[in-house]
Amino acid sequence: MHNKSNRVFISLLLAMSLAAAALILNIPALFDSPGPGQLWLAAVLGILTAALGTAVVLLRPQRRG
Repeated sequence: MHNKSNRVFISLLLAMSLAAAALILNIPALFDSPGPGQLWLAAVLGILTAALGTAVVLLRPQRRG
C-alpha cells in the first residue's frame, strides 16, 4: 500500500511540474495582445497547477522520526 501511495504522489508531482512549466511558458505571450484562446489556456493551466499543488501537499508522505 505504501508503494502505491508513493506512485500517486510522484505522478501528481510530475503532472504539477509539467502544468506549471506550461503556464510559465505561456505567461510572456499574455503581454503581447493575447487572443481569447491564450487567456483561457493560462486560466486553465493556473487552476490545474493550483489543484495539483493542493493534492501534492495533502498526499505528501509522512516524515519518519
